[in-house]
Amino acid sequence: GQIIFAAYRVLFHCNNALEAELHALMQGMALAIQHSDLPVVVQSDSSEALAGLSGNALSHSAYGHLVLEIKELMSNRE
Repeated sequence: GQIIFAAYRVLFHCNNALEAELHALMQGMALAIQHSDLPVVVQSDSSEALAGLSGNALSHSAYGHLVLEIKELMSNRE
């Protein structure tokens, strides 16, 4: 594949790598939905973040709100 979009954002208050990864996934999904009608492939090197998105592993954690927001964005796409 080719790079279609690139972005950066500063997180001033971030507790750990999982939170940073979830914020990056959320921003990436939002960009993809805004700028393309094509199917989206989500890739991450964080198995914990991907497990939370594919199941309910993180839904009751401190990051549950981020997971739910990403799942809502993902529900609009293939």
